[in-house]
Amino acid sequence: MLKFDEAKVLVRELDWKLSWPPPVGTRDASDPSSIYLWSASEIKEAEQATLLFAADVIYSDDLTDLFFDTVRQLMSSGAKKVMYLTLEKRYNFSLDELGVVANGYKHFRSFFTVLDGCGGQDNATLKPGLVGEQIDLAMVPQYIREYDRGKDLEMWKLMYWPD
Repeated sequence: MLKFDEAKVLVRELDWKLSWPPPVGTRDASDPSSIYLWSASEIKEAEQATLLFAADVIYSDDLTDLFFDTVRQLMSSGAKKVMYLTLEKRYNFSLDELGVVANGYKHFRSFFTVLDGCGGQDNATLKPGLVGEQIDLAMVPQYIREYDRGKDLEMWKLMYWPD
């Protein structure tokens, strides 16, 4: 049960170039950046977390590869998790396509199987790995009125489908 008076948020460095779990660090009072290092107990807490959030993490294909390697390792460890991920498609001119395309987006979508909200995907045929479901943004309250969400903003619910 979540007790709001006991809720806390910890900010830790998570380098996608390193595999999960991250290295355990030692806090050093003379180094202010050491407060972002992980302890062994925090790694265990992260593995038992059931809800993860990520935003604006899809840029280059190389970084997307590293991000999803970390996500797969974390989501397959410990408790069953759900990740909510938001992104805006980034468009560039492509010489291969001779037009403006969202290449990073296509690569992003290759990392998970899309679940059909109408039950069209048979769970018995799912391969182990990540599965995703796009969230209808009309169902998500918008609290900053001056921000125009635009048609390129998406939110995804990602889950890990075990063997």
